[in-house]
Amino acid sequence: MDEKRMDDAGEALPPHTIRESKRARSVTIRITPRGEVIVVVPRRYDRSRIPALLLDKKGWIEGHLERIREERGIIGPHHYDILPVQVELPAIDENWTVDYVGTGSSKVTAKEHEGRILRVSGNIHDKAACKAALKRWLYRRAREKLLPWLKDVSVELALPFAHSGLRGPRTRWASCSGRKSISVNFQLLFLPKNLVRYVFIHELCHTVHLDHGAKFWALCRKFEPECGLLNKEVRRAWRHVPLWLG
Repeated sequence: MDEKRMDDAGEALPPHTIRESKRARSVTIRITPRGEVIVVVPRRYDRSRIPALLLDKKGWIEGHLERIREERGIIGPHHYDILPVQVELPAIDENWTVDYVGTGSSKVTAKEHEGRILRVSGNIHDKAACKAALKRWLYRRAREKLLPWLKDVSVELALPFAHSGLRGPRTRWASCSGRKSISVNFQLLFLPKNLVRYVFIHELCHTVHLDHGAKFWALCRKFEPECGLLNKEVRRAWRHVPLWLG
């Protein structure tokens, strides 16, 4: 539930989403790398108390959001609604020019053409449909490039996995299950190569040690001595993901 309203005194509350969690024991405020404010509350929590909490933390929230805007080099929220004319994918050394062509079709598609031209055609006035078409194309590029790359690193390090797939969560670059199944975030396409490789190494090490204990980090350092520094960079790497993905 998205909320943007005034408190009883008429002061504007920060735009936010309220999420109920069965595991939560107290109220927490989370700010995602995309600048979304999420208030996580326990079940049966008295939501009338949330406005006062948000106002009390308003300075902290605004400061955090300002840092996100500065890292991304933007001013104002309007950039979320601008469709891209260029799509740069540093992870795979690709830079695509996006060409929008309106047609009578109600559907929107994104197809590759010579010269690294990505043609988005159909009802191009429907921004949501255009973004969805671009996202589907990104999934295809990730499947063609990132998953084979993960396999190559797996062979190089002699750390096999059982299965790989693609997802697009807003808070994780990748994950590894107890069955050695690795899920890769298609948005890794927007990260520098060294960070993508580190993410792959990190998850492959989880095929041996699922937790983040001492043995895990020892194995990680064996394959990437700078894993501590790279891990910090990866946590801040959401600034590389374009805002139009939403």
